[in-house]
Amino acid sequence: MAPTQEYKSILDSRASALQQLGTATVCCSSINELRYQPLTAEQKRVIAIDGSSPAFNFPEGKSYYAAFKLPTNSGDLKITVAGLIDKTLFNPTVLMLDSQFKPTRTIGSDIITYKPARMLDGDRVEGVFTIDRSYVGNPNNETYMVIYTTQATLSQTTQAMSPSKMMAKSLSVQDYGAKDPIIPHSAWGVVTVDVEDMSASKLGDNFYKPVYQEAINANTPIVDPTPNKLVVPAATATAAAVATSTAVVTKPAPAMLSETELFYQSQIEKAVKAGDIDKAMKLVNEAERAGSTKAKMVFVDAVKRSQK
Repeated sequence: MAPTQEYKSILDSRASALQQLGTATVCCSSINELRYQPLTAEQKRVIAIDGSSPAFNFPEGKSYYAAFKLPTNSGDLKITVAGLIDKTLFNPTVLMLDSQFKPTRTIGSDIITYKPARMLDGDRVEGVFTIDRSYVGNPNNETYMVIYTTQATLSQTTQAMSPSKMMAKSLSVQDYGAKDPIIPHSAWGVVTVDVEDMSASKLGDNFYKPVYQEAINANTPIVDPTPNKLVVPAATATAAAVATSTAVVTKPAPAMLSETELFYQSQIEKAVKAGDIDKAMKLVNEAERAGSTKAKMVFVDAVKRSQK
């Protein structure tokens, strides 16, 4: 069941919530001073937002809030934020910030919309969005998340679906029940946050999850302007140049005299014919070192003839 029963005093106290918000002292003067709680992957949090929560002057007005630091060394994150509905609703807006506390996007009513009760989830407004982690350690990655509500939404309402209509819809029959309830928005409420590391999805053997290291340099990504090219340090290049200039260059052997070539050929053929392949190969190597270009061919031909 949706955890609204234990938070009845929060969800049924709209007048008190608005009054206390009006006199609440803001926690700080800048967004980077908010109280950020660590949020881990594969974790669903239920957050009560009431008069004991911190308040801040957002661009859309003063609001109680909940702020989190997202997992940084993970795969892409799928985040689900929901405002639970009872007698009232804390209609959430989500502000995303990078590692330098610069806003990246604001997620509001275009994404966070009404969802009727289903199975174990009660009536709620809910939004699902993804956090990119294709470059772990990138300072531009979305790193912080702030959940609050706007001044404008406090005077608005959300139309929920009546239980009789939900029942009729599930049974595919006509509904003659009560009208759909109109839920007023409040400065207090209950919010759930569900974080899923998408690289940890259970996909069996057909999936590989790399290890995300903690000790990753969080500087600006470095792009190599000359990829796949060997860069030799100056000291190494100098040493290599000196070594090259002093190296002894081996000169190729001079061409072998025709008489010598014929001598080696006859000795190779004789060794093969006698079945002494080891001696024949040694003669081939010796002849090539002396400049022969035909010794190996003679050896191969002699071996072929001996096999006929």
